[in-house]
Amino acid sequence: PTAGNDVYNNGSTVSTTITGTTGGNFENLVPNPVPAVTTITDSVDTTTVTLTAGGAVTEGGQITYTATLTNPAQTPVTVTLSNGSTIVIDAGKTTGTVDVPTAGNDVYNNGSTVSTTITGTTGGNFENLVPNPTPAVTTITDSVDTTTVTLTAGSTVTEGGQITYTATLTNAAQ
Repeated sequence: PTAGNDVYNNGSTVSTTITGTTGGNFENLVPNPVPAVTTITDSVDTTTVTLTAGGAVTEGGQITYTATLTNPAQTPVTVTLSNGSTIVIDAGKTTGTVDVPTAGNDVYNNGSTVSTTITGTTGGNFENLVPNPTPAVTTITDSVDTTTVTLTAGSTVTEGGQITYTATLTNAAQ
């Protein structure tokens, strides 16, 4: 029997020759040296790579993206992401990760959502490697920043004079 179906590129041929004969009571039985050759046609099987990420991260933190294959890679697989990052999945493995930093703390930012997709793949020796088009979505939560306003005035003023008050913010107003 031939090897079972798998997801890797491996169409091949089997060549078999007669190496010896016995029995049959022939006067002179000579094996033909020409091999019998059979081509094994490989059916195309699909392997999918899917991108996931943590659901939420605080601004200034990092998002860990994970690429997951439905079958182990025969050779390293490089997965390119829409944010410009790449993930390498080593041969024999099904997952790889990359950490991407988020923007630092911003007193004006109220958080946001980041959506990242797979834009390309190479390697793995798969017959048909298909990226899952579903984006990995992460919510960047706002770390609460307190802006304090302080009021100051001169310590004394003459009767009938004007008091000057100064309000000072710990973060500039927008």
